[in-house]
Amino acid sequence: MSKLAMYVMEHAVRGACTCGKCIDAPANPKEHQPNGHTVSLTFFKVAALNARKDELLELVRKEYPALLDGQEHNYLEMGAKLGDQGIALMLIGLGHVIGAWQALCPETIMPFLPDDLKMQMAGSGMVALQAKVGA
Repeated sequence: MSKLAMYVMEHAVRGACTCGKCIDAPANPKEHQPNGHTVSLTFFKVAALNARKDELLELVRKEYPALLDGQEHNYLEMGAKLGDQGIALMLIGLGHVIGAWQALCPETIMPFLPDDLKMQMAGSGMVALQAKVGA
């Protein structure tokens, strides 16, 4: 496992999945979400745990510098690179919460849409990050 993936696992708190399809989700997943400052990535919420923007960006620059090119990078692409879509989603959320980039997903861009449509969009890959060039 890469140092970046390990950092994400150590410093991101993931809430229970709210997609409605996961067999391991608790009976009421919306009640099993992290406390504090979070971002909703449609599937679940993410909070930071003692994460530092400079540390995260240093790891990204070493292991996955393309994430900082100013383009959108979705969790499907990132999951292929990192080996796990869940870690990719947690990375998107962690970086958003600590100010390294912006999370782009139905919950952050179009919160007014019905939940089922937001979930369909997210399932199609519409959860991404976009960093400012030169971050």
